[in-house]
Amino acid sequence: MMNIDVVYIQDLSSEMHNVLKNNQLGSLPIECKNFLLRSVLKRSTYKSVGICFIDISNLQLKTYLFKKELEKIIYFDEINNTLYGYYWNIGDDYVKITVRSINLLNRHEKDILEIPIVESKLWENHLKQEGINNFLTPYPLFFEMVNFRYIIIIHDKFFPSNSNNKWQIYVIDLVENKFYSYIYDNDPKKPFPISYIRYFPVSNTDGFVFIKFGQIDAEEKEMYWPPKNSKMTQHFWEAFAFYPLNKFIEDIKNQKLFLDAYIVERISENFSFRFLDDIESIKDLCFYYIKKSIKTNLSRLIKLELKNYTKETMQTSINLDNKFLHYNNGLLTAISLSIEEINDKQNLLRINKEFLNGNNTKSVNILLSKEEQFMLDIMYKYILKHDLFLTFSPRFDYRDIPKHYKIKVYSLESSSAFLEFITKYPLSSPFTITLVEKNKANDEFLLIL
Repeated sequence: MMNIDVVYIQDLSSEMHNVLKNNQLGSLPIECKNFLLRSVLKRSTYKSVGICFIDISNLQLKTYLFKKELEKIIYFDEINNTLYGYYWNIGDDYVKITVRSINLLNRHEKDILEIPIVESKLWENHLKQEGINNFLTPYPLFFEMVNFRYIIIIHDKFFPSNSNNKWQIYVIDLVENKFYSYIYDNDPKKPFPISYIRYFPVSNTDGFVFIKFGQIDAEEKEMYWPPKNSKMTQHFWEAFAFYPLNKFIEDIKNQKLFLDAYIVERISENFSFRFLDDIESIKDLCFYYIKKSIKTNLSRLIKLELKNYTKETMQTSINLDNKFLHYNNGLLTAISLSIEEINDKQNLLRINKEFLNGNNTKSVNILLSKEEQFMLDIMYKYILKHDLFLTFSPRFDYRDIPKHYKIKVYSLESSSAFLEFITKYPLSSPFTITLVEKNKANDEFLLIL
């Protein structure tokens, strides 16, 4: 049986109690080999006001509070121990984004580059027209530091006129210490506005910019199908592209973007599209997605080889509605969850784990109390890696009032809880839980709260 020790960040450093009086711990989209990093968020604004990092080998914790609040931390260079983030700078002339670096060794902070996004007066007039009294900063569609050198920002081309077909793209080159600006003006005759962008890394320096086109997603499409007229039909069309990162950056610098050349699938109004939102398969240069015929209700599982953009149908008839897909070590896994009410006090949770390219299935039934709930992202993650999941009670409160929670850790092998405890400190919801492998050979883990 797995042995899990519960560790609280507050107990690793006496200063954390003072830090958390007006702040709370957040999570970071950053994986490190030797450290666990948590952002420190200001409760009133949820801006990043600091960072705490734990050395996993000895559980030593250090905290660094920033001199300048950040809108978001976007990258951690583990080799040089340098964090990168950004904040909005509201000037008389422009609303700007300022990129900032923080060296955690010498505690040196500096602004690297400033990017003017929109004229301040035009933005203020826009907010008034929308009936917004408080000043809000623009919301980028995409803002990511993709490696130690490049940052990509994509947002609506706000003015002189708002348009779903016009996008402002910035590539920031930290080595050259300059940025490149490009306006992508989609052909208005093609109803393919950009709706979603994500970066999939393959290595530390290269990867793919995934771009989804279309005005509605799969759920909306299936709900409102069939389209009532030709104009509505156009809104149902979709497409997606895989743009190699280095080529994308080169083309932005050269003021040419060839999106059509990297579109790998165009989907008509009679089909819907879902994809595996996971980076592991991309590292093996393959991408899995589901193409469903809304007419026949049949779905195909398709594998896209990113080396040469060839497609292969893995399964011709597959039902993956409401299932979470995950790829690991060559295995494509689908997890589905369902809950059935047993009585006034209990629910029956059914977990089904299916290996799509191995024809194996594992099903587990577990009784839960009515109070117990779970966070899906944590649940899927731990089911996939360790065949366990966590429940929390009482139920989360939308007012986000810190409170004590009862946490149960269940094993899929025994279908029962093998660890149960009430949190030592009040926690804010949603809170971050990290399971760290301490000793793989002896199944020893740390659950860090």
